[in-house]
Amino acid sequence: MSNGVIEGPAVVGAGIVGVCTALYLQRRGQSVTLYDPGGPAAGASYGNAGLISPESCVPIAMPGILRKLPGWLLDPEGPLAIDRRYLPRAAPWLLRLMRAGRRSQVLRIAKALRALHAPAFEAYRDLLGDRTFEELIRVSGHVQIWNGDAGSELAPLVREIFEANDVRAEPLGADDLRQLVPDLAKNVAGGLLLPNNGMTLNPRRLVETLCDIFVAAGGTLRREKVMKLVPEDTRRIRVLANQGDRRHEAVVVAAGAWSRGLLRSLGLVPPLDTERGYHAMIEDPGLDLRIPVLHKGLGFGATPMEHGLRLAGTVEFAGLSAPPNEKRARKLLEHGCRLFPKLQTSKISMWMGFRPSMPDSLPVIDTAPSHPGIFMGFGHGHFGMTGGPTTARALARLMTGERPGLDLAPYALSRF
Repeated sequence: MSNGVIEGPAVVGAGIVGVCTALYLQRRGQSVTLYDPGGPAAGASYGNAGLISPESCVPIAMPGILRKLPGWLLDPEGPLAIDRRYLPRAAPWLLRLMRAGRRSQVLRIAKALRALHAPAFEAYRDLLGDRTFEELIRVSGHVQIWNGDAGSELAPLVREIFEANDVRAEPLGADDLRQLVPDLAKNVAGGLLLPNNGMTLNPRRLVETLCDIFVAAGGTLRREKVMKLVPEDTRRIRVLANQGDRRHEAVVVAAGAWSRGLLRSLGLVPPLDTERGYHAMIEDPGLDLRIPVLHKGLGFGATPMEHGLRLAGTVEFAGLSAPPNEKRARKLLEHGCRLFPKLQTSKISMWMGFRPSMPDSLPVIDTAPSHPGIFMGFGHGHFGMTGGPTTARALARLMTGERPGLDLAPYALSRF
């Protein structure tokens, strides 16, 4: 039980957002406690595609998304699938997703995504130092490809988004594409190169390294599950964990897909749902691949990592409790083998995790309404490794009385 001592700030969640927030607070002279029962990178920060994309600003919801809903319900192995048993719970989120797909909203959201993502590499270099940054992160660019014509009906809008947000995108013909990705299937005729994006060679090691820096500088990591937050006054929040409770002067909720449950007892119900994603990790893939390749039509990417090739992606709405659907991970392997005919798949491992996603693709970066000592940083969806460190920096500045360096209005919970 608590001994009445009020400790420094607590951060709930040791994924990329939480660990970076703890580090940035520590750099501002705070004595920080980081809570996570699984330790660093136990969730989505472990199994993601490893993409760090300062120029990613196209949201998930786009015009015409309503027409795709029947297909999502009928094809359990498609790029985006909805478990029909989960549909009643997902329906409010999906309605908000469709509203976010209006053209005017898309342009507004894209601007906010770009503002959050643009400083990603700078923030990582600041936290890691030059030497460790170069060891873990590559500014490699990304290649994007599609089914058939590299554009579809949304191509003009995507070009408009890129132009409005100073995104550098270079069209690739077949010869250019083969120079960058020699082992790509010959039926892929072209695509786009986004040269200013990049990747981490190991998402888990990146988060663990950041956490090691935090602990080495005196930070406290508690492998405990936080069950409830109880505000006692504006400068004292009681944190009830499975190994006891403590009082902290402030708390950051950065618990990813589990943030909604933690906030519910405070009367806050953010429209946060979980896009379940899968990966297939392939040791010794037998490919010459040095740059991530993203297949926009099939909703997956191939990223070269230090332990092999990671095929990651797909979206599945089925909640936090349903068991993994191994067919979806197997589908990633099928797509990978078609995209890379030389791919060797004798050594593979599968994974499923939970992307914490808001319907408009923008995270929540805010103070909890009516609870000024509680701060929120969650809901990054597909962009967590990109938006994580910049979210953390803005939160740490906000909590210590500095200007956040970012207009936080687009990320406020009150937008819903």
